[in-house]
Amino acid sequence: MPRVTFEVRIPTVPDRPRVVIVGTDRALGDWQPEKGLALQREADGTHVGAVDLPYGLVEFKITRGSWATEEAYRDGSIGLNYQYLIAHDLRITAGVESWKDCEPWEHDTIQGRAVECELEATQFGGPRRVCIWLPPGFVSTRDSRHPVLYLLDGQDTLQALESPGHETIEADRWVRELSGAGLLEEPILVAVFHGEDFGQRDIELSPQIDGPKTADFLVNDLKPFVDYTICRDRTLADPAHTGVLGFSLGGSLALWMALRHHQTFGKFACLSTAFEDLSGDPPESCTLIEQIRAEPTFRPDRRIYFDHGTLCGDATDAAYQQRMDAVLREKGFVEGRDFKVLVAEGADHSLCAWRARLGAPLLFLFGRE
Repeated sequence: MPRVTFEVRIPTVPDRPRVVIVGTDRALGDWQPEKGLALQREADGTHVGAVDLPYGLVEFKITRGSWATEEAYRDGSIGLNYQYLIAHDLRITAGVESWKDCEPWEHDTIQGRAVECELEATQFGGPRRVCIWLPPGFVSTRDSRHPVLYLLDGQDTLQALESPGHETIEADRWVRELSGAGLLEEPILVAVFHGEDFGQRDIELSPQIDGPKTADFLVNDLKPFVDYTICRDRTLADPAHTGVLGFSLGGSLALWMALRHHQTFGKFACLSTAFEDLSGDPPESCTLIEQIRAEPTFRPDRRIYFDHGTLCGDATDAAYQQRMDAVLREKGFVEGRDFKVLVAEGADHSLCAWRARLGAPLLFLFGRE
């Protein structure tokens, strides 16, 4: 019979060290937890055990030796049975979030807290809507400090802002999952909304029109409000821990801010960058790339992420990106260290495509070393 090894990580709770696998086979207790497979705790904190199981489908659950102590999610709900088809020797790894006999976590401690407000935008002569997402680590402690990522096209960025007819790139979900896996410094996310009137998005995000005004709003109005009012000195406010992310025309504004506001922001994510802006600049005379090439202070003291797909609206991006890459190399930027370029083969120009690969810019900008 195949040998099946179980490797389980559990929450760090000193008085709950026991782990028992109970399931469909006699070797797993025939669904009687007190007769299940008891795992042994290893030096690294994992619980490991092995058993021979017959070929075919096996179902099991993780418990601490009774149904009152079976595995649960952090919100207190109970998951479905694990199911595996046993066809050869197998190693099964799992991580337990919580137990049935533990108090459920509060919603904000699991999902983070979204705070919506309107802030006066000096350059626009009126208010601008923003949504500040405080990650679970911020909510569950009083003294943790966090990097900050500002998201252009803010109404399309947070899962907390989704509705049945409105999708987003789910940046908050990505942060929860990556930081929960220990891969990411947990950033505060600030969703910056553009005006809702027809054509207002293009005007406010275009570096050739009012994009500089939007950047000024971030630098002079919004960032001080986040650092010293909403978050009360719990942000890591220096450029090395402060970033801007945009897609399409927002990507071009994020890159323009890398040119003009690198004393305030040090990390930039440019997804499917609209290098041509609204004027339709061709690659060989792209205004934004030319401005970067001609700027002597544009040096590798900032980190920049780029990506693009290969279909539809992204089909012509490669020529612009290749020219941008050449300019960066001439200025001493090293790919993989100072900038990164991801080409998503078969991806188009859409929220769905940006959402699917959002982990890449988050890890490049805020990933743990």
